[in-house]
Amino acid sequence: MSNLISTQTLQFHNQSLVTFEQNGTYYTAMKPICENIGLQWESQFNRIKRDDVLKSTVLIIRMVAEDGKERQMLCLPIQYLNGWLFGIDVKRVKPEIRETLITYKRECYQALFDYWNKGKAERSQTTVDDRTGLRDAVNMLVSKKGLIYSDAYQLIHQRFNVNHIDELSREQLPQAVEYAHKIILEGELIIPEKQEYISIGLNTAQALVKFHRLAVAKAQKAETALRQIHQIMGYEPYVRNDLAAGLFDIHHEFTVWLNDFEQAVTAATMPKLGYVK
Repeated sequence: MSNLISTQTLQFHNQSLVTFEQNGTYYTAMKPICENIGLQWESQFNRIKRDDVLKSTVLIIRMVAEDGKERQMLCLPIQYLNGWLFGIDVKRVKPEIRETLITYKRECYQALFDYWNKGKAERSQTTVDDRTGLRDAVNMLVSKKGLIYSDAYQLIHQRFNVNHIDELSREQLPQAVEYAHKIILEGELIIPEKQEYISIGLNTAQALVKFHRLAVAKAQKAETALRQIHQIMGYEPYVRNDLAAGLFDIHHEFTVWLNDFEQAVTAATMPKLGYVK
């Protein structure tokens, strides 16, 4: 269904998000978010169409663009935004967009929620533009020291006791840039070896796979039941169905990693075939 909708524009880290309300549900346009992050819209559009849950919540609207022309826009309810975002593996995107993707995973849903429920969107202490100098310093650190981006950013995180560079204050930004330059100029850098793998017993791994399958199946059934109850009781236009949205996240957010794990466990339990001499 396509409707001409009056939309609102929310500034998020000096980028624009398009949002609107219809029948008590808050939506956001997906293409601007993909463009802001640096994701290819066509592939994400196809991904949404392939997902049975996401495609069932899609709303296509007509809106007037800045050039005065009408445009069609695919939109999702904001409670499904994290389910979509967390389905994007940070390790599989280009290094230059990873920080922006992480920022959107951390803050985008909350900013939209606060916009509609608190009258303003809470923002981090610094903006993406504020952190340009630090990103440039990290790029230089990666180039000069032969590091990968995650290790370079981890040095900054450890030095300032933060989990992400958007947690740095404005006062800390120049200090972080200076720290990166100091590492570049003052010679040898020793980085503790990061543990990439752990070992667990095959029985434990098989139990985790069974638990994953059971948790996903139960979450899907519970989400469907809660949405039906919500609709039957007439709550849908007035009350957010946060429990159902949370169950959606449970059976979507970690699917990429858990599927890889399940495939590895299956391969490990396959009988090894050989020749008998």
